[in-house]
Amino acid sequence: MEEALQGPDPMEFRPWRFVGKGKGASKVGTDFLQFGMGKRACPGRFMATHDLKAFVCLILSRFSKIEIEDPSKTGAALCNRVSTPTVTGLFFTSHH
Repeated sequence: MEEALQGPDPMEFRPWRFVGKGKGASKVGTDFLQFGMGKRACPGRFMATHDLKAFVCLILSRFSKIEIEDPSKTGAALCNRVSTPTVTGLFFTSHH
């Protein structure tokens, strides 16, 4: 969460933070430690990023409209633990 590594506002959700930095999603380094570093880096990081991309494609192909009721709740949900449920106000509308 250091500004020197993450840029300004490290606690703020900014999905485009690393766009144009020339670094792939599965690259390891001190600025992104979720997959570890060095020889202990997660060998499944390539599959994990591929699965996330496939999941996003599936969601986008199955739903015609995705709305956020209150964007302020979404940031809290993203910073929250996975095991703690948070109401995000996310609504999905099907093609049918």
